[in-house]
Formats: sequence, structure tokens, C-alpha cells
Amino acid sequence: METGKTSVYLKIVDDIKRRVALGILVKDERLPSCRDYALELGINPNTVQRAYSTLEEEGVIYTIPKKGVYVSGGEKGDVKKVAAEKIAEMKAAGLSREQLNEIIEEVYGRK
Repeated sequence: METGKTSVYLKIVDDIKRRVALGILVKDERLPSCRDYALELGINPNTVQRAYSTLEEEGVIYTIPKKGVYVSGGEKGDVKKVAAEKIAEMKAAGLSREQLNEIIEEVYGRK
């Protein structure tokens, strides 16, 4: 996860949303428990619980009591939305279209 001034729980929320949008996390996939995820990240379990609560309110995940936390599922087109958001962030940071095209060519390989 990225570091910065954003609250840790919001970083967790954004990270899980991004992974769902990209298909890394899929519908009905079980997420780590708050305690396990907190240990993995080296943070307080309450922070993970807050993130999970936010994600559940937004319909990204659901909880089955005494069973775990699961991904609700993503909508098609989310990957395009995530890419558009990232491109907008890069543009706002001053990256030119030419610089972005160079990055795309590096990732996909030159034709």
C-alpha cells in the first residue's frame, strides 16, 4: 500500500476496492480476518475493522457471522474506471500525454 497523509483505514478501503476492480479479488473470495490482516500490515485490528465496516456499507464486501468476510463482487467495467482514475491522477500530477504513452509502450512493449 502507498504511504502518505491518507488515513490507514482509507488506504485499506482503496486497496481492496482496487483489487476487486482489477479482478485480483473475486466474488465470494474470503478475506483475512481483521486480526490476521492487521498482523500482516503491522497495524491495530480496529483499523482493519473500520475499513471492513466502510467496505460493507458500500457493498464491496459482506460478513457471515462466525464464518468470515467475503467479496461481494465487482461490476464489469471497473478496470476501465480504475485506469481512468489513475490516468487522471497522473495528468493532475503534470504527466504529459507523451510521457503516458511512453509508459504504456514500456508496459505493453513497442510495436
